[in-house]
Amino acid sequence: MSLTAQQTRHFRDSGYLRLPGVVPEPLAARLRRLVRDEVALSLPAATDARVTTDARLTTGTRVATDAPGGLPKLYRLYERDPELVGELITTPRLVGALRSLLGPNVVYVLNRHNQAAVNGPGTSEPRLHRDVLQWSRGLVTAVVYLEESTVASGCTHLVPGSHFLPFVGVPQSDGGGTWMDEHVEFADLLDQALPVPVPAGGVLLFDSLAFHTVSANTSDRGRMSLVLGFRSADELDRYPDRGRQIVVSGGHLYRGNDRAPGPPPLPRTPDRDASAPAVPREEALRRPDASGVPR
Repeated sequence: MSLTAQQTRHFRDSGYLRLPGVVPEPLAARLRRLVRDEVALSLPAATDARVTTDARLTTGTRVATDAPGGLPKLYRLYERDPELVGELITTPRLVGALRSLLGPNVVYVLNRHNQAAVNGPGTSEPRLHRDVLQWSRGLVTAVVYLEESTVASGCTHLVPGSHFLPFVGVPQSDGGGTWMDEHVEFADLLDQALPVPVPAGGVLLFDSLAFHTVSANTSDRGRMSLVLGFRSADELDRYPDRGRQIVVSGGHLYRGNDRAPGPPPLPRTPDRDASAPAVPREEALRRPDASGVPR
């Protein structure tokens, strides 16, 4: 299930890798049903949202529309069904690819991405951005396509090699990334993004510093995807925040050179993984959302 040396090199050099056939169709069907049902529960009865029987969401859906063009997003995906999403984030081919890129100790983060997105007809306008600010707290973004992503349905566009571009500091008061069109340093690359279509069940992995965007959906059908974030376990973090990360491979490890001598470490709770009991769904969804997205 590991990547080949050529695939790993392509990711390192270009900043992305397309992998078809990662998610089996029975699992994808259950995930589509989850997104459809959760969107229906999250929407006030008074909205004009429409959820069709084939799990495609049309224009008018309003869950959280913080993306350009009003792209609907459903946050806190894992908390909505830890067992089902836990099955997804431990899918062998996905974990194998992540281990090739991140090493043997990999965590899924709950406080970046962890969402479903629906690119309905006409809902999005392209706007290139990064998902994180700088490389030392890097992330691998994994977009899982539950429906085929084509040029017409608004597939992801990405600027190859843009993860090597310089950093520009904190560009806005909220959010974790960088909008490419807000910085003159990147003006000459705004028209260099390439489309990356992916079949249903496939995954697009990319360096979160690579500039990318969902593109405009010019078709008459919606396109559903899940956006997940993974990183290596931090070997210098003696007390990792287990409430915001889930081990999907290996475990937490501490390799700081202050381990001995010194006082014994404080008691720690066991590593939380995708199979561990989760916070009750109702409690998790009631918690304040640091992003400010309305619940």
